[in-house]
Amino acid sequence: MRTVTRIVLGIVFASVAAWAQTSEISGVVRDPSGSAVPGATVKATQTATGVVRNTTSGADGAYVLPNLPIGPYQIEVTKEGFTRYVQTGVVLQVESNPTIDVALQVGAASAVVSVEANAAEVETRSTAIGSVVTNQQVAEMPLNGRDPHELIFLAGMATYPGAGSYNTIRNYPTVVVSVAGGNGDSVTYLLDGTLWQDP
Repeated sequence: MRTVTRIVLGIVFASVAAWAQTSEISGVVRDPSGSAVPGATVKATQTATGVVRNTTSGADGAYVLPNLPIGPYQIEVTKEGFTRYVQTGVVLQVESNPTIDVALQVGAASAVVSVEANAAEVETRSTAIGSVVTNQQVAEMPLNGRDPHELIFLAGMATYPGAGSYNTIRNYPTVVVSVAGGNGDSVTYLLDGTLWQDP
C-alpha cells in the first residue's frame, strides 16, 4: 500500500493567476459568557485587493468563509448590542484553513475591539505537513538546474531516502523524496496540483 504525502509548494509567478489556490476561514462567535451568538455578520476583506466576502453565524455561532483566495485579510464581526470586532494580520497561504474564534463584548456598535494576528494559527483539522515557498525564496535559492524538486527539501521532515530507493536504478536523473523517515518509494507529491514524480 502506498502512502500519499502532500507537500504543497506555493509558487506563484507574476504572469500566472492564483486560480486554484484557495483557503477558508472558520470559527465560532461567542459572547462574554461563552454562549454562541447566532446571526452575527462576519466580513472578510482581502486587504491587498479590497475584495469582500460576507457570511452570518449560524444557530450554534459557527461560521465558514470557504474558497477565499490566498493573501492578507481583515476579519470584521458585527452584531446589534455588541461592540464591533476587527482582526487584522490574517494571512491565508496555500492549504491553510485557520480557525478564528471571536469573543464579542457587550456594548455600543460604535466601539471597536481590535486584534492583530501576529502568531501563526495552529492547524487542528489536518495531519498534513505543508510549507509555503515564497517568490523571494524561489528567486534566491541556489537550485541545482533550477529543479523545483529542490524546494521540497525546504519543508521540515523531507529528505533524500538514500541508495535503498528503487528509483536509483534508473539510467536518467530522478528525485526521490522521503518524508518523516518513510520509504521514498511510498511517497506521492504534487507540484501545483499535478503528480510530479516517477512512479
